[in-house]
This record gives sequence, structure tokens and C-alpha cells, in this order.
Amino acid sequence: MRRLFATAALALSLAAGVPALAADWTVDPARSSLGFAVDQGGQPVEATFRTWTATIRFDPANLAEARIEATIETGGIVTANPQFVEMIPGADWLAAATFPTATFTSGAVTALGGNAYRMDGTLTLRGQAQPVVVDFTLDITDASARAVGTAKVKRTAFGVGASFPPSTVGDDVTIKLDLTASR
Repeated sequence: MRRLFATAALALSLAAGVPALAADWTVDPARSSLGFAVDQGGQPVEATFRTWTATIRFDPANLAEARIEATIETGGIVTANPQFVEMIPGADWLAAATFPTATFTSGAVTALGGNAYRMDGTLTLRGQAQPVVVDFTLDITDASARAVGTAKVKRTAFGVGASFPPSTVGDDVTIKLDLTASR
């Protein structure tokens, strides 16, 4: 019995001396943003989504177990141009009435050195699933983390704005994320 207590005490003291890195993170929506940028008529249009959620399991020491899933409500955006607030969720663009959410599901994550990472994943928008690559940096301080990244997609691959040629509205869309989370 003494040996069991001694072994347990040793294990606990070793565990206490090694900080555990929790793999599950909770996003702080008040300090985070998810949006996109596209050129329209040679001018940049930027917007963020009002409502979205993310489930994050990420440990830099165990990238094989990384999993990120996000659900974005396509009906609510914030942008400086009031015309786009109504237009972008409409039938020609995000078709929020028919497809009220878009989803992202991660795949493999690769460390690029320092605090830089690349994540393969799948974005489903307007019922179309397409591969996407997200490049991001991650800074972890104690129980807080901040990830800042981008992904490039073609809007026409998802049927977004199909009646508008790329000369009018750019086909290249940059997805932008700035997430603050805690474990």
C-alpha cells in the first residue's frame, strides 16, 4: 500500500511540474472576426460575418489530432457599404434563404516553422464542397491563443455571383480570420 501511495505521489508531482497544454479551445466572439475580401469594379469590398461558431482542438505538439469545425450563418454580414449588406446574403450571392449556413472542416495541419501553420480543409458554401488551404500564425500565451490567417477561394467554384463576370466582381476571394480563444 505504501508503494502504491509513493508511486501515485511521484506521478502527481511529475505531472504538476510539467504544464499540460489543453487541446480544446473556446473562441471569444467579442475579440474574434471571420470575414472576406473581394474586388468589385477595381475597389476592395470587405465584410465580416455577424454570427459563427467554431469548435477547436489544437495542440502544436500533436498536430495529427488537430480538428477545427466552423459553422457560419450566411445571412448576416457587416460591411461599410449598406448596399452590400442586403445584396451579399441574396440569391445571386450567398443564397442565405436556401443555404443559411456555410461550414468549414479541417483536415491535415502542417507546421511551417516558428508560429506559422498550414491547414487543409473543406469549405461547404451554397451546397458546394471545395478544398481550401488556410495559412495562419498562432501565438499561445498561458491559457490564451490568437490565430490570424487567410485562405484563398474562387467564388465561382461555389456558384457565388455566377451571373457576374470576374471583370465586374473578382473571382478571387480572400477569407480572413482573427480568432482569440482560451482553453
